Amino acid sequence: MDGNQVLYYTVLEETTKDKFLCYIKKKTETYIICVTDATDVWSIDVSEDLLSQFRKTILLKSAEEYMRKIRSALGTGSSAVMLQTSGVAVLRVDSSPTDLILPLACLDHLQAQAEVKELLFRMAADLSQFGRQQAAVQSVSPGKTQYKRHDIEFGPRVQRKVGPTVPLVKRVAGDSLINPGTKKKCQATGVAFDDAEED
Repeated sequence: MDGNQVLYYTVLEETTKDKFLCYIKKKTETYIICVTDATDVWSIDVSEDLLSQFRKTILLKSAEEYMRKIRSALGTGSSAVMLQTSGVAVLRVDSSPTDLILPLACLDHLQAQAEVKELLFRMAADLSQFGRQQAAVQSVSPGKTQYKRHDIEFGPRVQRKVGPTVPLVKRVAGDSLINPGTKKKCQATGVAFDDAEED
């Protein structure tokens, strides 16, 4: 995860089941985990100092490995946020072998407002970049899309025939199924030899 990348996840409040946006960004060597309901923002800096506090309970060697476990849990939807009366939000991350619980401090009103504004424009920039990437992919094979647009704008669609078509001919009663056009042979009744001897 580089310094320009922001990862977004949706988490639910454990009791009310309200949706919250959880996002992770990186600033120098510190990972910042934030949770917001678009009004308030709770945040925690995951630094090497914080990581050292978890080394006794979970066997992690680096901050990157720690964040990889958190991202994996957030991606599978097995995490939840709990709002407490003290203004602290607790992010519970289900991660084997033990649950990780991260206390997130609530930002003041001005900080939260600035953070939500920055987040909004960051998401817009990410969507614009994604749109440009999609346009670049489509421009690799322009022939397919241009002709389709031409048909839609300037005339009705013409159904293209695929392969040769055989006209349907109605079968006449008595015709053979194997050789159409020939009559079915009547079932043989046999030859009466005994009648010739009697005469």
